[in-house]
Amino acid sequence: MPKLSRRSFMKFTAASVAASALAQKRAYAKTDDNNKAFPLMTAGAATSYGICHFCSVGCGIEVKVKGNELISTEGFIDHPINQGALCPKGRSLKEMHNSELRLTHPLVRKPGGNKWEPISWDEAIDKIAKKVKDVRDKSFTKTVDVNGNTVTVNRTEGIFSLGSAEIDNEEVYLYTKFNRALGVHHYTHQAEV
Repeated sequence: MPKLSRRSFMKFTAASVAASALAQKRAYAKTDDNNKAFPLMTAGAATSYGICHFCSVGCGIEVKVKGNELISTEGFIDHPINQGALCPKGRSLKEMHNSELRLTHPLVRKPGGNKWEPISWDEAIDKIAKKVKDVRDKSFTKTVDVNGNTVTVNRTEGIFSLGSAEIDNEEVYLYTKFNRALGVHHYTHQAEV
């Protein structure tokens, strides 16, 4: 292996840096030319600002809408909390909104059936309310005996409530209050990222 002098090493390093800078400059020039042929998808879009609802941090989001289509959600760069950054759930707001799998109306599957059918919101709410009331009435406990003493508990053992990472803090608060009013004490909330 030939010996490498300090002078040769410095020449080689300087030549490498110069070649890299020249290649990068040419690449940027090509990119700029190409961008003229392809306008940004956000060009002409209306911009709105809001707060991400997934957790209590309160990150600022910038939403771009063109017509009735949501085309971009990004962190709001001037927001004092997140300064343009978003977690994975915040970044997924656009995909969640635009997903073909997103349900936009209630569906029901008849007993023994294998097909989901759309129903009205009023019908869905009535069915759910009736089912919750029936289960609560059958499994409601007013008092229990603890070491010979009667203790008021007012709880239902027949309902378990699972929260969602798709609801915001205020909704979780109301959801918890609703569960407490029903006497539900078996519940959890999936709030992890």
